[in-house]
Amino acid sequence: MKVRKRPWRSGLLAAAVGGMLLGTLVAGPAQAEDGQQAVGLKLTALSVESSTVDASSGDGTVTIDWTVQDGDTAATDVLGSLTVQQVGTDGRLVGAPQALTFSFQPEWPYQANPVDGTMASAHYSYAFPVPQYAAQPSAQWAVVKAAARDDQGGTLAVGRQGLARYGAAFTATHLVDSTGPAYDQLGQVLDQPEYLYNADASVTARYRLNITDDQSGFFRGRLVLAGPQGATASGTFRLVPNTDGSLQCGDYPGYDSHDVWCTVDVTIPAGAPAGSWSISRLSLTDASGTVSVSRRLSQDPVHVTQNGTVRASDFAISPGQYNNWNGVARLAVTMKPSGFRDGIASVTVLLDGCGGSITENPEIAADGSISVAGTAPPVYTRKCAVTGIGITDGAGDTAAYGTDFHGPPLDLVATQIPDTAAPVVNSASLDVTSVPASTLRRNAVLTLDVTSFVGVNRFSLTVYDANGESVGGMSGGVSSVPDGSLKLLVPLYEGLRPGVYTVGFTLTDAGDLHSQYGYPSGLGLPVPGGPLHITVTDD
Repeated sequence: MKVRKRPWRSGLLAAAVGGMLLGTLVAGPAQAEDGQQAVGLKLTALSVESSTVDASSGDGTVTIDWTVQDGDTAATDVLGSLTVQQVGTDGRLVGAPQALTFSFQPEWPYQANPVDGTMASAHYSYAFPVPQYAAQPSAQWAVVKAAARDDQGGTLAVGRQGLARYGAAFTATHLVDSTGPAYDQLGQVLDQPEYLYNADASVTARYRLNITDDQSGFFRGRLVLAGPQGATASGTFRLVPNTDGSLQCGDYPGYDSHDVWCTVDVTIPAGAPAGSWSISRLSLTDASGTVSVSRRLSQDPVHVTQNGTVRASDFAISPGQYNNWNGVARLAVTMKPSGFRDGIASVTVLLDGCGGSITENPEIAADGSISVAGTAPPVYTRKCAVTGIGITDGAGDTAAYGTDFHGPPLDLVATQIPDTAAPVVNSASLDVTSVPASTLRRNAVLTLDVTSFVGVNRFSLTVYDANGESVGGMSGGVSSVPDGSLKLLVPLYEGLRPGVYTVGFTLTDAGDLHSQYGYPSGLGLPVPGGPLHITVTDD
């Protein structure tokens, strides 16, 4: 049997880690009465070798045998999975599904490969590890689903009804998992908006939490938010294995179902009652089906609004052009609220690329406006756009504007004052103009008096001989100098021959404008006070 890797593998079937279900293959063509595809792949045998097993020690296994036929003679590989799950006394499935994955061509992370046969009819066998814990000391287990796909597009999908005739079931003795999962650090994700505008579309509140379960491990959960007028909204989440063997719960990866981080999204419908929505209930289910429920939590609220009571208008940001070339620029975002009761309790302003702020109990000016401060960080912040404004009045009513809060758009943008003037050198001098050759290597000091609107922050200088050939130089950055003295080192290397040398230099400001002075052949501007010459003399 020759193993060949196929590029279509990764998208067809997820692997299994710790016995948990990783993925489901989707059936394609019409199925026969037994739930299988009428032509192509077909499950022809399925059995378990033991009807009972003691799994309480943690190493109990049940050997499962099955046979898959493929009528497509062009097929060279098949990938599939069997799903094994607890079946309650009422016939309902209990706890987490456990996946047993297989492939005709051996490849990690597929668990089972043929023990004999060919693609036309391959027999598989696998010692399925039975979970140690269950909600009861004795539990019924069964193979409840079979799915597969070959490399020619043939598919197989058989559900419980189609598998019932095989009687692939067993009874296991377990340790009792009597407690559901525990949690801590439940709260909003860091970028969760405080305000959500839901007049026209649903909005999403996102939370995160850490979950531990020392026995059977975490499986899934449900988070419920409670809003005004008895309204609720909920979001579900679960631990799912990835194709690389890791686990995933929402945005968080992990490798251990006994200690995981999860994110959960809760969708609040469009037009749902305005007001404070907070976490009210959390239910967590472990792999054995044991549930823990926490109620009346009342924490981490978000403010949902349709701007129906409190509103605002006359939005503005000033100055429209700010100067942050040599430090932080201060901004003010103003607006006029209306419809509020008991004053304005707080205003939140979010700025893209800049620092927003929250102002508690802002002063209402004589013209009815309020102001919130913002900041533009130095030099490199070219634009500040207001992306969210949230207002809460003294009665708890709210209003929200801007994309960050999913509210009505805002057209509030301030920009950096452009840099239009390159640095100017007012005077230039060297601390030495004549040096003996025997004193080299050494540096001369070039002192410049500069004027720059945005500040000089880089330089380059070159030493030239009488023929205009470079014999050394230096470049680098300096602390920003908008006005005043700038001192630069001029390297004079060992081995310079006696003669007259000229220094040319370039100054660049924070806006990338530059000025050149004193270069040979008249390049750039002349140095104020005349060329910069250094004479190297004989000893």
